[in-house]
Amino acid sequence: MRDVFYTILVFWVLWRIFNGLNAMRSKQANQSTAANTSARQAGETTVNFAPSKKKTVGDGEGEYVDFEEIK
Repeated sequence: MRDVFYTILVFWVLWRIFNGLNAMRSKQANQSTAANTSARQAGETTVNFAPSKKKTVGDGEGEYVDFEEIK
């Protein structure tokens, strides 16, 4: 009977430790996102946009170089 009690006690302690670590991780994640959002001032506009990179010169186009073949 004593072995069953100790087994249950060990599982309970491990479960409490695991839940405590998860709570600390989620608390840190919430604090970091709150810090990022609170860093902006009221009325400030933030634009998260990366324009697509376009080629300025097409594949068939290029600089023409006139050359003379030397034999």
